[in-house]
Amino acid sequence: MNFICGNRSPKTLPASAKCPLLVCITCLLAIGIITMLSTKATRESLSPYILTSFSFTPIEKSVCNYTLPTFESFICDNTRIDRFPQTSTTPSNNSFDVYRKKNLENYCSIVPIPRGGWTKATAYTEKDIVFVIFTAAVFFHTRATAARDTWISRITNYYFLSATPYPYLPVSVVPNAGEDKLSNMKKLFYGLQLIYQQQMKLSVSNRQKWFYIAGCDTFILPHHLLKRLDGLDYTKPLLVGGHSGRITCRGDINPKITVEFPSGGAGFFLSMKLFEMMQPNLTNFVENVWPHTSEISDVALTCLAAQLGVRITRRGGFWSNVPDYMLRKHGRASFHRDLEPNGFHYVKPDEMYALDEFYVNQYMDRLISDRNWNELIQFTRRFVSSHYELLRKKRRECTLPKI
Repeated sequence: MNFICGNRSPKTLPASAKCPLLVCITCLLAIGIITMLSTKATRESLSPYILTSFSFTPIEKSVCNYTLPTFESFICDNTRIDRFPQTSTTPSNNSFDVYRKKNLENYCSIVPIPRGGWTKATAYTEKDIVFVIFTAAVFFHTRATAARDTWISRITNYYFLSATPYPYLPVSVVPNAGEDKLSNMKKLFYGLQLIYQQQMKLSVSNRQKWFYIAGCDTFILPHHLLKRLDGLDYTKPLLVGGHSGRITCRGDINPKITVEFPSGGAGFFLSMKLFEMMQPNLTNFVENVWPHTSEISDVALTCLAAQLGVRITRRGGFWSNVPDYMLRKHGRASFHRDLEPNGFHYVKPDEMYALDEFYVNQYMDRLISDRNWNELIQFTRRFVSSHYELLRKKRRECTLPKI
């Protein structure tokens, strides 16, 4: 008996009828291969990446036939209010469509709206920066938490400096600094010593290269900010900032000198070299040189740098107030001269969340417009990871009321 074709003698069958099952299998295999190749070709024409077992492999643009539809700013161009399906429950002002219409869309007529042409920083990454944020216990649940939940959630190295411990930020405690405005001096000068000691415990290759100083009501755009360091050498003593003013140094400084100081509200950089040079002088300066009645720590640190022979290296994009204030004060031409602001100061918690959502979408808009898929995927993965890390933090710190 022929096991494949059954109990039939091949001599009694015409050639075309021999083993019909085998013929069918062959046909099905052929159809399957054709379908697979067709699907693969379609997928390659629609996507700039081929999915492999381990990674996404970029396809050259000349091979990719993918064509973007007419590009739109996700917040500013597509202004209909039905972007996403409506919930079956009671409509909420927190839904994206409603919130965008009432809040996010306002920024479209205030801040610059670049739609493409994105270039990333060339000299440093955010891992090269330590963000030093001075705060106070009264702001832990408002400004500081809003900063942590938004831009800081995607930052690798950061310190909150305060006199009061609080595990959920977390805070680096500066003992006996106090929690009023005058405490800014001690928090900053003593805090920088604590951070330096921690840096010295790391291997040279693992130490950070720049230290960015700001308050907890400062909203930062790190992907813009990093560009201000292009062309600068962290092994040189540098103080980098903007939105500056001029003032005569106070206290027991002889001779009296006038300095241009970077706005502490907008924030400023110290290079690792300047950070090292300041260390032996920090305690004496805050205790014996600078008046104990003065809280202007940004000016004080600039005056110390000047005594060490270092003056400000000025860069653009450092804004000392919220967007609508900067527009009113400086006018559209001046405010929009720099398309990529580094950040804004005096930002209240609700606006911190709004600005972060707005600028995250603007960053993604530009990457999509430029077909910069590699950076878009990197950012998306980082954003998703930071989102779930934040949810885990929220779960630990929030106690819901009893029902």
